[in-house]
Amino acid sequence: MGAENHGSRAAPMIAVLPFRGHGEPPGDASFPRLVGEALVGELTRFGGIEVIAAQSAAAVADLPETEAARRLGADYVLTGRLLSVGGAPRLGVALVVGADATPVWHETLELRMDDLPGVIDEVTARLAATFSARVFGDVVRRSRRRSPETLEDFELIARGVALLKTGTREADEEARGLFRQVLERDPDSAPALGGMALSWFNEWSCDFWEEFEDIGRRAYGLAHRALALDDRDPWLHLVLGRILLYRREFAAAAWYIDRALALAPNDAELLIELVPAEVYLGRPEMAQAHAEKAMRLNPYHPNYYYAYAAFPSFVMREFEAALAIAERAAGVMIIDIPAFTAIASAHLGRWGKARHFLALFETEFRRRITQGRDPAPGEAFDWLIAYNPFRRQQDIDLVVEGLGILHSGSGGPQPGVVPSTASGVTPSTQVLRRDGDGWRVHFNGEVMTLPDLKGMHDLARLLARPGEEFHCLDLAGRGEAARGDTMLDERGRLEVKQRIRDLQEALAEAEDMNDLGRAEQLRSELDRLVEELSRALGVGGRGRRMGDLAERARSTVTWRIRHAIRRIGKTHPGFQRHLENSVRTGTFCRYQPERPCRWDVAT
Repeated sequence: MGAENHGSRAAPMIAVLPFRGHGEPPGDASFPRLVGEALVGELTRFGGIEVIAAQSAAAVADLPETEAARRLGADYVLTGRLLSVGGAPRLGVALVVGADATPVWHETLELRMDDLPGVIDEVTARLAATFSARVFGDVVRRSRRRSPETLEDFELIARGVALLKTGTREADEEARGLFRQVLERDPDSAPALGGMALSWFNEWSCDFWEEFEDIGRRAYGLAHRALALDDRDPWLHLVLGRILLYRREFAAAAWYIDRALALAPNDAELLIELVPAEVYLGRPEMAQAHAEKAMRLNPYHPNYYYAYAAFPSFVMREFEAALAIAERAAGVMIIDIPAFTAIASAHLGRWGKARHFLALFETEFRRRITQGRDPAPGEAFDWLIAYNPFRRQQDIDLVVEGLGILHSGSGGPQPGVVPSTASGVTPSTQVLRRDGDGWRVHFNGEVMTLPDLKGMHDLARLLARPGEEFHCLDLAGRGEAARGDTMLDERGRLEVKQRIRDLQEALAEAEDMNDLGRAEQLRSELDRLVEELSRALGVGGRGRRMGDLAERARSTVTWRIRHAIRRIGKTHPGFQRHLENSVRTGTFCRYQPERPCRWDVAT
């Protein structure tokens, strides 16, 4: 079991073949199979073991263990069988060396129906002990999550998750029905809430464009509810990261994407889904590494892996590689990948392929985006540039440049001009812009200058996306919310309160003397101290330990938004009234204007 068995890899690779019941065919979607797939999900969380995707393991389930290991490139093979010993259910689990089927260990475990997650943890712990040189000793502690309370709930959730993998709207709705059954018994079931979020994310990410915004809001809200109960589900972090990317909330999106990877570094399905997110964040090298690892862990992967894998090569201007990979994605219609492949072909001067892929893109655009309507000249190209949330300007420039080459060489439509928020502002548009160290606001024909308060940054994000809900943690920033996890002691609170009183007196004096510079310095310090004190105090001013990130973020964000609105009222009472009537704070914050109101926001 030394490193010599692992070739050049840094970690051993394990294939978990589908668990079977006594006398059941290998392909049967039975209860033992669900147990095996749940175990695979747990094992993907650990960096010391690489785990073959369940889909690929199922493809070689009928083969002898050595042949299955050879085809999958696995160092070890884990098998399981549901047994009946004296009428009591048992789970027999065996680990063998892939090259020659030499037994490593074999164990028969009591299958406790009232604690199935405990059985899965026990198998995980045995694997951890087997690979103790490579896996941390706290595997069981790190793998244990808030699990379904009953065996029935476990089966409902497992079958719902299996339905989500089919990727159809009908399957998503059927899965939601199963998750609702669990939530009727346990409204705080994190796995069921997470399943609901994933079902809506499925539809959001599968281009149901007529309901894109509404579906995204449902997935976003449900994912946050599930993470509030259990923040260790990598897929929910992926959901939030992807949605925030399309909101152009890049810093927050990167936090969730990185967290998803840290939670499950060896989940092939997760890795391939991370690829486009990494590209949009401007990290194509990481995206390429994820794609390669995903295909290694899931060698019998579906063709859409190739569509995603071509994306990083495209933005790195490796056009030969991008074209070669994309051509292997036969029959996969991820709407914008054919457009990028057409651009890559045009750069290589392969105009036949460029026209072929461009036609695929235009067909899919007409089918999915315009719902059968012939698009206006340049409409499809405008959509392509505006829709894809590239963080780096160089990636946007690559697409714009490529569309120009396509137009000049293929006789295609002239791309239109993508609307820009930096262009002229219509008379009915209100304006919020950073201006030096403060903010300039145009509202109802009046102009005002406001100080650079944290609440102004929150308001800018809300005003830029009216009607959109933002979780308080995404406004506060996860890293910022996690700081200050110890409470102030009594002496510290008294000192902060006394300093606040001193600052208030000094500020009143400076304002009376019209000393604007000193007044602004005092306001900044006062804002900082009041925010610090609000974080350190609980209900009724009682001290508390700030361990609940969401609660801390909710109170902090609510305070600083309301504080900013009160400051606005000193110079523009009308704007203050509008915000008080239109901004909702709490766990989810939203700007819902009391009357139609367009904003041009530049931060």
